[in-house]
This record gives sequence, structure tokens and C-alpha cells, in this order.
Amino acid sequence: MSFKSLMLSEKLQKTIKELGYSTPTEIQKKAIPLLLERKDILATSQTGTGKTATFVLPMLENLRDNCNIKTGDERYKVDAIILAPTRELVIQIHEKIKIYGKEFNHKSVALYGGIKLGSQVKEIRAGANIAVSTTARLLEHIKNRSINLSKVEMVVLDEADKMLDMGFISDIRAIISQTPKRIGDKRRHSVMFSATFPPKIAKLAKSFLDNPITIEIDRENLSTKQVKQLVHYVKDEEKLLLLDKLISTNRWEQVLVFTNTKLQANIITDKLNESGIKTMAIHGDKSQGQRVDALNRFKEKKISILVATDVAGRGIDIINLPYVINFELPLKNEDYIHRIGRTGRANQSGQAVSLISKKELEQLKEIEILVNQKIEVIYIDGFEDKIEEKIVKDKKKAKRGEKSNLKKAKELADKMLKKDNNGSNSGKNSKRSPRNKRYF
Repeated sequence: MSFKSLMLSEKLQKTIKELGYSTPTEIQKKAIPLLLERKDILATSQTGTGKTATFVLPMLENLRDNCNIKTGDERYKVDAIILAPTRELVIQIHEKIKIYGKEFNHKSVALYGGIKLGSQVKEIRAGANIAVSTTARLLEHIKNRSINLSKVEMVVLDEADKMLDMGFISDIRAIISQTPKRIGDKRRHSVMFSATFPPKIAKLAKSFLDNPITIEIDRENLSTKQVKQLVHYVKDEEKLLLLDKLISTNRWEQVLVFTNTKLQANIITDKLNESGIKTMAIHGDKSQGQRVDALNRFKEKKISILVATDVAGRGIDIINLPYVINFELPLKNEDYIHRIGRTGRANQSGQAVSLISKKELEQLKEIEILVNQKIEVIYIDGFEDKIEEKIVKDKKKAKRGEKSNLKKAKELADKMLKKDNNGSNSGKNSKRSPRNKRYF
């Protein structure tokens, strides 16, 4: 199937051809025709599968391509909103809209925290009809009356499960309550993308989607197929040394390193810089300017390594990113797929390496079930921490201990039984014995 078969306009076909796109991804094949018909959908799709284009292309087609200059209160009204969990993802989607929509009159505005409302208000008033936003910042604009959702035709929730995990459910409901269910003869068009379908997602979908069509992409179709996954077993205290060795020895450049905490991200960054490896970190304690600067330097190859926490790492979109390293496994198994999906994008190959300590082995097995494959283990000279062999030995040792304890218990039971039998055969003497009276 080609993009031509998706019944997109000549404007979009021209742009798609210029971008070098030829064959739509699985999610695009299934979702775009439905979205062009304004069907509500609830879809699973991982990062790197063309998810953003899936909802942006139909949005550009379906919204009125109005070039009239807005005046008065109309300047604050938008036709569509896209909600995303992080500012990085907001910026990424906003940039994609500008790229895909260059033949249209649509104008997008990115709304997120960390910068003053005023500059964003100017962009809204300048004619924006699509707002891409984090939930908190959109609520600020609603309260400030610098945006009006009374004419919103389309609502998109991207990475809905992540937004719910981050506690944004109330914000989402508050925002949706500001949008109309119908505008004239048109009903509001609503779309949800989520990596997983937990009960809370189903409940949210039921509350604002209208007879949604569910699209689930099989695990075999996930972007992880283009990613070579590897594991290195290593002691916790030697992870920094191994990370340094992997990057230095292999002369890796453009490596995205994931860790779970801001403190650990700073420690890794300092260690690699001390070794002469140009590294920067992005996480919640960094200002928006610092995060954007670090990401731009990374994209421009001015630095070799970018260290990120999971929240800050959402929205990192680098097509030719060759390496992702999990310094530690994520707090949630599903985030492993989001992490490694930063490489192997747009049908490019990539490599994802995980540094696994003994305490993470059980979680690794859970992740292997999630991605439906056994991940290859590689040993490095000087870091041969044979975790699995140790666990097998520990289990054998424990089993021998259990057998030994069982043998001792059996011998003790036999001894007591024998003693009891001897006592019962002693006839009248046993009845006269004060000891036996006390015993019984």
C-alpha cells in the first residue's frame, strides 16, 4: 500500500513525496482512512511508528483552511487541540505540523510551561487555529481567557496512558468540558493514542469518545523490530565504569542514555565529561531553555551523549539516532519500549543496550515477555558478572540446604517416634514413672 491509496489531498501528497515517504506504517494504514471520515478512534501505537503523522495529516485535511485574518474575540478561538504529557513532545508535534502543513494556511501554537504566557498569547492572537499543549499550561490560558475552546472540532490525546500516570486525569476532564460536543451539524471529533489499555484508559475513552473504533497494533509490528537489543550484566557499583568503556572503546557518538532520577543523570553527565566525553543532561530541574539547548546541541552533534530521565526523554525525535543505553531499567516496564523506540525510527536500524544488575534480573524477564523476545547477553572483559550463573548456583545451594534440613527433620522425627514406642512397650513401669506422668 502506498500513501496515494489513503485518499489524501494533492497538497499532502506533494509534501509527503518531498519528505521521501513512500509506504505508510501499520498504524497509518489503519487509522488515517478512519480519521479522514471523522471517526473517533482509540489506538495503541508505540513511538517511532509514524503516530504523529497519523493524526496530523487527517487534521490538516479536515479543518477549514481559512486564510481570513481573525479579529476581536475570534482571535482566541482555535479549531483543534492536541494534548501531550511533556513539553518536549508538544514541541515535537508542533514542528511536525509546520512541516506537514506547509501547503496549508493552518497555524499551530505550542503551549507549555517554563516561559511567560505573554509570548504564547501573541502567537494565539496572530491566527493560530491548532493548539498543541500540556494540560497545565492550557488550563492557565483558559483561566487567563487567552484561549477559547468553544469552536474546537477535533481533540487529540497523545500518550494518554502517560498523562494519566502523571496525574493529569482531572486536567484532561476539565479541558474537555470546555469543548463543544457539536458545532452545527458537526460533532466533535476525538482521538486517543495510548501505549496500553488499562481500565482507567477505557473509562476515560468511554467518557468522551463517541462509538470509538479500537485499533491495536500487534507486538510483532512494533518499532522494536528495527532495534537490536542487548544486555550487559554488571554490578551496580561498576555501571559507570562500563558505560564509559562502552562509549569510549566503541567510539560511539549520538548516544541517548536513560536513567530514573535527576540526581543519577547529573552524576553520569559529570563522570562522562571528566572522561573527555561531551555530555549534557535533560530532566525536570533544567529550565526549558537549557533542555532545548541540550537537545539542539545533541541533534547538531556538538555533544556526543545526552542523558535523560523518562519524562524529559519523551518527545526526543531524532531519525538517525543509533544508540540508546538503559543505565538502569525504567520504573514501569512499558517505558522500556518508549525508551528503545527513540532509536530504530522511520525504518532505520538502531541498537538498545541495557546495563543489568542482579536486582534487575526478574524485571528483565518481565520485559522480555513484553517485547516477546529473549534479549541477547554480551559479556565485556573485566565486567563478567555472571548473574544468571550465580543465581543458578544460589538456587542449587538453597535446594541442597532444603534437602539437608529435611533429612535432619526426618531423623529427629524418627528418633522421637522410636523413643515414644520404647516408652509404650515398658508396661507397668512406664505408668509408675513420674517422668512419664509429667510427659503425658
